[in-house]
Amino acid sequence: MSAQPQYIFLLEPVHSISGELIAWELLTRFADDADINNKRNPNRDAGFFSRLPADEKWQLFLHQIGKLIQLYQKGFQQIISVNVDRDIVASIFKDTEIQEKLVQLTLMRLEISAFFTARFNSADLLILKGVAKVTPAPLWLDDFGPGYSNLTMLDSGIFEIVKIDKEFFWQFGDGHIFDTLLNHLNDLCDGVIVEGVENQSHIDLLAHKKIYGMQGYHWGSVYLSDFLEKS
Repeated sequence: MSAQPQYIFLLEPVHSISGELIAWELLTRFADDADINNKRNPNRDAGFFSRLPADEKWQLFLHQIGKLIQLYQKGFQQIISVNVDRDIVASIFKDTEIQEKLVQLTLMRLEISAFFTARFNSADLLILKGVAKVTPAPLWLDDFGPGYSNLTMLDSGIFEIVKIDKEFFWQFGDGHIFDTLLNHLNDLCDGVIVEGVENQSHIDLLAHKKIYGMQGYHWGSVYLSDFLEKS
């Protein structure tokens, strides 16, 4: 019988234009991963999840939810987004126990993988609307921009926040295309978070743009365990 995988959980901060800390994203690594302390690991959770079979992803999700319940029971009062994909979303529907636990997590957000919405169809939309009914957690869309998602899916109005992919920001952030996209996205959701903010020049570039927040390696991640250990 193989041993249970050991995970390390990181919280990556999201800041507003004014510098205020407004949210966190929960990231997961294998404890023995050589990249665990590499804050510039380009794969982040998209690459991490691709290494796990569906049943292991579900067990990981349950583990994450357990950790967040502990954290919020200690009085934590900030938003945390948790990455989910098609497999995890499908499992949420089948498990009333996890649905009851999610009801407790009013400050949690489900961050939908952009790969989920790559091929928009009515079935995908029904699945996402169904998730919105069984949990109070608003849906965020991850990594918008590189072609994995489309505006048609966003027309449904089911996403509270959309995150713009870092590669898209790096390529188009200083041009008209980026500003046009921001205008479209802000009409279809409550706000936009830009990923890939790595230095002060990136912050300066975004200073007068219509965004809700910024996320990237300019700010250090913290270990979830450090918050849990605080009294």
